[in-house]
Amino acid sequence: MKRILILAIALVSGGLFFSCFNTVQMANLQLVPTDYARSPAFDEQQIWRTAVLPPMESLGYSLSRTAGLYDYAGMALLRTGRFTVVDRTVVDQLLDEQEFSYSGVVDQTTAVKLGGLLGAEAVMTINVTRISHDSFWDDEPAQRDAVLHVKIISVETSEVLYTSVGQGTDFEGAEGALRMALEVALIGLTK
Repeated sequence: MKRILILAIALVSGGLFFSCFNTVQMANLQLVPTDYARSPAFDEQQIWRTAVLPPMESLGYSLSRTAGLYDYAGMALLRTGRFTVVDRTVVDQLLDEQEFSYSGVVDQTTAVKLGGLLGAEAVMTINVTRISHDSFWDDEPAQRDAVLHVKIISVETSEVLYTSVGQGTDFEGAEGALRMALEVALIGLTK
């Protein structure tokens, strides 16, 4: 009888402990990326005016596949509370005027130059490194895994202020997997 009473108390105590966390907190505990770093130069008190550059075409991914990620990245960055974002149409116009191709915005020097022309204090680059289908989910043909790399670079110093790798999975296609990977990559900005 004493063992049953101790077991009951342990179960109730454990239930009370875990009920203190809401679902979002539990999800955050599981989604914190292990692959992120913040520079000591990243002033967390400052609100950074940031230009989000179009996702880079890497490994043959077409821009049409990542176009939704471009707009979503600006929204996700705004949600951190530490950034304002230069409007996408202004970025697109400058890319056209300066005759930079979307796939040409690949190095840090070019990204910093673009940020300076836009009057931004930082630029965010997104490099999609993998979109794949896990064969374990053959009965789910739309399932996709995505991996991307995010950098936020100071326009003034060219220093990388934040860098992270994010991974995501979605059962409705690549766009959802990319969005989840981006969210995971930016979690380190909210800690």
